[in-house]
Amino acid sequence: MMLIVAPHIMPNNYWLRIYTMSGLWVMLALGLNVVAGFAGLLDLAYVAFFGIGGYTFALLSSSQLNVHLPFILVLPIAAVFTMLIGITLGSTSMRLKGDYLAIVTLAFAQIFKLLLLNLDTPVNITGGVNGIFGFDPINFFGFRIISSVAYAYLIWFFAVGVTLGSFRIKRSRFGRGWEAIREDELAAEAIGVNTTWMKLMAFAGGAFIAGAAGALFASFQDSVFPNNFDFPQLVIVYCMVILGGLGNIPGVILGAVLLSILPEFLREYGAYRMMSYGLILIVLMALRPQGIMGEVGFLIRKKIRPDKDQTGRLRTSTELYYDENAKPLGISESKSQYAKSSLAVLELNHVTMDFGGIKAVDDLSLVLHEREILSVIGPNGAGKTTLFNLISGIYPPNVGSIYFEGREITGLKPHQVVKAGISRTFQNLRLFNKMSVLDNAKVGQFCRTSAGPLSILFHLPLHTKEENETDRKAKEVLGLFGARLTGYRFDQQAGFLSYANRRRMEIARALSTDAKILLLDEPSAGMNPQETIEITEFIKSLRDLFGYTILLIEHKLNVVRTISDRVIALDYGIKIAEGSYEEVANSEKVIEAYLGRKRQRVFS
Repeated sequence: MMLIVAPHIMPNNYWLRIYTMSGLWVMLALGLNVVAGFAGLLDLAYVAFFGIGGYTFALLSSSQLNVHLPFILVLPIAAVFTMLIGITLGSTSMRLKGDYLAIVTLAFAQIFKLLLLNLDTPVNITGGVNGIFGFDPINFFGFRIISSVAYAYLIWFFAVGVTLGSFRIKRSRFGRGWEAIREDELAAEAIGVNTTWMKLMAFAGGAFIAGAAGALFASFQDSVFPNNFDFPQLVIVYCMVILGGLGNIPGVILGAVLLSILPEFLREYGAYRMMSYGLILIVLMALRPQGIMGEVGFLIRKKIRPDKDQTGRLRTSTELYYDENAKPLGISESKSQYAKSSLAVLELNHVTMDFGGIKAVDDLSLVLHEREILSVIGPNGAGKTTLFNLISGIYPPNVGSIYFEGREITGLKPHQVVKAGISRTFQNLRLFNKMSVLDNAKVGQFCRTSAGPLSILFHLPLHTKEENETDRKAKEVLGLFGARLTGYRFDQQAGFLSYANRRRMEIARALSTDAKILLLDEPSAGMNPQETIEITEFIKSLRDLFGYTILLIEHKLNVVRTISDRVIALDYGIKIAEGSYEEVANSEKVIEAYLGRKRQRVFS
């Protein structure tokens, strides 16, 4: 209602123009929020995309090239053309991160600015410093948009559309995938997110919105000039996004509106205007580094915490362990349904991984059978985690081959390995700490879903079905851990969980990928004895009750002894023993590797 009434209550045409321009700034800020806020990519070419959209509109709706296409065609053409340029730029810089990506995208923006200034000879295309002006008026089926009020409605109509689209994208598989990349790109890839493709989609989405905004700006201003798309405009848009809070849609909108209006109130201060403007921004960011709307507590509905009693006293983890309602559901009481079979599901044949002459894994062969729990032990530096990195696709082996269910997976990307059916945890926790517990689990379903941008934006049946299934699957997996990861914890940031619960959360995230093989890298590390007993029982139940095949790295030998069907010992990347726990524990080579001297039955 406010957006409908606002154009009619503006005191004069000057403030009506400010109101209209604030709609364009909202569009630009939300578009940059897709790239920098959602996906965490430092894109300094964004203002160039804004300019490409503006000049595309100018060339197709004026006498500059004698092309007079209707607005209803030019707007999508400008947006799609800009999107294609964004994808092209993104595809050439996907290997770059941080400062290097910023340098490349900034160079693109400067090249674009130079082209605008110099493509007026020998053939006048851009008009040089004089720009292009005098565009065809917008005509919608005989209805001409000429007045300032009509433009205000038109631009805010698209700003509202971009806002709704941003909310839908953020709450979808795309939004979760981008947020995972922003939090930890390696972990995102290792849990099934195609990071290269998703970063291209971020560039495409941001460029599409910037191109559309550029076309609307050109039509509204009835002219385009090179200085309309200069570096200061990029700084302003980044300030809007940072002030509002990266990834926070309401905050970005508020930041865009404030920074659209604030400079106008400071005009009367003349030379002190920009100084005041900068000072206000510095103070706001010092007081609210997470953004204006970041982590606003009163907007979050409080939920009952099961780890507190009626008096509000926080219960200990030991109390929770013995609470029937907090135990993993049905695990302790159920009987085994699955056992190891003789079918080989994972095979490594003479695999070697060489890091500059240091062989982390040396001519290693192993076979993992269906529904088997195989433990890998060895001293620090034995090559255990490197082995996991080879299987999960983080490293391609220098020599050798890896087969899963008879199909070679050597050289596959990590997200392709996850999609094939192998998921993992990490020795050092790599959760998406600023994402909720529920969203951490939902990211695991990324490789099992396929809804595209149009399906998400228009809530088509495929997207709705996949979201419902993703929500069900994530809650089902988290429910295996009882109250530790359910209830009010669904909405809790993963970074606020206790250490033991973060370990459980990482296992839950791996389970949510629907993998057949779990690679668990020291799952009990850092846990107290009671928590170690619980996680040991849980891992055993994953095979006994749910039929998972498990490859385990563990330093706590009581865990290895309790749950392992077989044990492999590594030392300097070489397999020095293989067999039952008792056979490996009493191997002279294993004793030497751990203690440096021979001694009988050290591990019994």
